[in-house]
Amino acid sequence: MKVQLFIPPVGYVAQRWGKGTSMPPLGVLYLAAALEKEEIEVDVVPADILDYNWKDVERRIKEFAPDVVGCTTTTENRFDSFKVATIAKQVDSKILTVLGGPHVTMAGPDTLLNIRDVDITVIGEGEITIVELVKAAYSGNDFSEVKGIHYRKDNSVLFSGNREKVSNLDDLPYPARHLIPLEKYNFYVDTPGGKRLKAQNIMTSRGCPFNCYFCATPINWGRKVRGNSPERVVDEIEHLIRDFGAEYIWFYDDTMNYNPGRLHRIMDLILERKFNIKFCNEFRIDAIDKPLLEKMVKAGLIWAHFGVEAGSLRVRREIVKKNFDIEKALQFVRWAGELGFVPNAFFIFSHYSETWQEAQETIRVMEKLKAVNPEAEFSSAILHIYPGTPLEGIARQQGFLPKDFSWSNKKDLKRVFMLPAAQGHVPLFKDKLSWFQIAELVMRWSVGEKKIFSASKIKSAFRTLTSFEGFLIYCVFLLTMLKHKLKHIFNKKKRY
Repeated sequence: MKVQLFIPPVGYVAQRWGKGTSMPPLGVLYLAAALEKEEIEVDVVPADILDYNWKDVERRIKEFAPDVVGCTTTTENRFDSFKVATIAKQVDSKILTVLGGPHVTMAGPDTLLNIRDVDITVIGEGEITIVELVKAAYSGNDFSEVKGIHYRKDNSVLFSGNREKVSNLDDLPYPARHLIPLEKYNFYVDTPGGKRLKAQNIMTSRGCPFNCYFCATPINWGRKVRGNSPERVVDEIEHLIRDFGAEYIWFYDDTMNYNPGRLHRIMDLILERKFNIKFCNEFRIDAIDKPLLEKMVKAGLIWAHFGVEAGSLRVRREIVKKNFDIEKALQFVRWAGELGFVPNAFFIFSHYSETWQEAQETIRVMEKLKAVNPEAEFSSAILHIYPGTPLEGIARQQGFLPKDFSWSNKKDLKRVFMLPAAQGHVPLFKDKLSWFQIAELVMRWSVGEKKIFSASKIKSAFRTLTSFEGFLIYCVFLLTMLKHKLKHIFNKKKRY
């Protein structure tokens, strides 16, 4: 059996990194490694990094002649993933087409009911599932024996039952990075000190014990967090340094400090082995202390990402489900200034039930954090709706998302508002705030942080419009951006 695994031409998220620059796709590479371990021939095709068009995708499938074509699928890129399956069927209708990834984990039946060229969708972790699936296809066994999939049989969509999560992540082989052209990823990080370091990404744990209403992680990976042993983590870092020249490690865990004792041990091992590396990771700031941060800085921490999500205490506690006082964030950025790493706080605009007064609290919190530590950085976004999340239920119940909305019907995109040029085909959530108010929040923050959209991105945004309403909303954002840019220039001149 021959298996071909694709990252679609659009990649994971449009324009997140820029053309030709991205993180290696760990999810697909874990699947490839699991197949290789069973001596199953596998071809990994990062169509985004290879700059493939659809003719190139077709050519690559013809050349490899696979029995199974799989494609990773996010909500942002789902229509490109569907098209990979369609092209595979056009090349050879006997090819078994399989989609995995976060989107089909949450919207598998919807995908199979609407996209006839997709045969199977895989739920959650796929390393064991993909191997069993390929073996079942080879032997002609019924797919009902393969747990963790939705599949089509006699024009019905069936579910084979839940699969247990991988209990010991150390049992999984390293991601098969050797199967992709790593040199084409151009994955470098510019550090605060001005150095440009060669980077690699690593994921050392799966799962999240928290329950943010907009997040799909607990659905994809489960609420129980499972982690590689500290020894395995540090062995993989050594592998990345030795075999791929890594100077910077991007820990892609959702909550790196879910187990402080484990994280202490990882840092101890990095220091014992005298790795000359820098790294970044995400924190849950209500579960961190200064001694651990001090050790992490000694080991190489230079960037720390954390979620605040909203300035309003009510919105954080009652809506987002993050029960911490803003003093925790102020303390964290204060420690960052003292210890010498850069804190990067995540914020979201336009929460469910958030009022204009509460939304402005988010800007005030940003200003407070900046006052405490001028080096503090911020990342923000308008709230997005993902399938299977509590937010999707709210959106359908309240009518913000049509109750009969299908994630697989491209015509339904005209019934929601998106920013496809920046964030793919994911519906935006809007409740009490007007588009003028949302634009005011986004641009007020963006101008101050010098994160204004380029002319090319603005053109791209208008090219991807699907409705006249969308055109008007884009105009609101553009005019608000120009207003704040002119105000910023005027204030700058007054100071001189």
